[in-house]
Amino acid sequence: MREAKPSNSLIVPVILIVIAITGLISSIFLSSSGFLTTGKLKESLLFPLLRLFVYLGFGLLIGEFIETLGWTSKIAGWLRPLIRWAHLKDESGAAFITSFVSGIGANTLLMTFYEYGKINRREVTLTYLLNSGLPLYLLHLPTTFFLTTSLAGAAGMAYVLVTLTAAIMRSMIILVYCRLKLPETCWLWSPLVNESDSKQNKTLKRILFKFKSRFYRVVLYSFPIYVMIFLLNQWGFFQWLRAGFSLWVTNGFFPVEAAGMIIFSLTAEFGAGMAAAGALLDQGALTTKQAALALVAGTIIATPLRALRHQFATHVGLFSIKFGTELLILSQGFRIASLALVSVIYAILG
Repeated sequence: MREAKPSNSLIVPVILIVIAITGLISSIFLSSSGFLTTGKLKESLLFPLLRLFVYLGFGLLIGEFIETLGWTSKIAGWLRPLIRWAHLKDESGAAFITSFVSGIGANTLLMTFYEYGKINRREVTLTYLLNSGLPLYLLHLPTTFFLTTSLAGAAGMAYVLVTLTAAIMRSMIILVYCRLKLPETCWLWSPLVNESDSKQNKTLKRILFKFKSRFYRVVLYSFPIYVMIFLLNQWGFFQWLRAGFSLWVTNGFFPVEAAGMIIFSLTAEFGAGMAAAGALLDQGALTTKQAALALVAGTIIATPLRALRHQFATHVGLFSIKFGTELLILSQGFRIASLALVSVIYAILG
């Protein structure tokens, strides 16, 4: 079994850490407005960063246990007919099932399998895109459903149906593509089943050793990226982008009321757009279709911004700067395209 050795170069993470710490110190001590207080640093940076590392550490540890103890085949067996039909391997099936519970856990498994040569880069990319469709959507569906339907009523229900349809379509497209483009997997023999670890007494030490080395590498990249994203947010960069994107997209495409609703959903929390939709519907200012399409438009505009804020740091840490960025751009572009297509169909036929 081939083990892919990660690069030991510390040049890039050290440069990133220096930039992040310099920006943080400048914002604290050199800013005339003094907008970064101790309380804000604790609540908005320190605590979320610690929570992120706990999630990352838990995901990495679970991934190492699954890979080292040979549980991949057992987990993948739950959906083996589907995975086999798509010409994917047990490793992809295990990551796919894990993605219904934890996106970080699934990505950890993918990178672990890739580093040990069990799946190639193409299979990692396709499985990642598969996981970012229906599994990722269902992971957040309970919260999304009750929030949208309670605040936006019929428009919220239509929004859920449009976004759910787009998520199902993304996963189905990837499954069909894998079926057509990937070579058929040989299932008569699997290294996961036929290779047993003869050093069971050293299994725990191996898991902990691999976990510490990978977690150290993840933190080296995730920490500075997260700090820089935090600083960009505090400096108003994302608010500036939201305002520009929302005005550009809504100008001439939606009624004034819908444009305002989109801006609400971008400049405030997700629920603000839903609450605005419910109020406009109650007043008869918008139809259900207009409100639902405006909500989807807000989601489309916010997709790259939310990915940059909430996913970029973990992707760079788990994968690499180049590979993580490529995966994020592919998944978000695919999501935007599917939402736009389903929205057009709903606008015509709904």
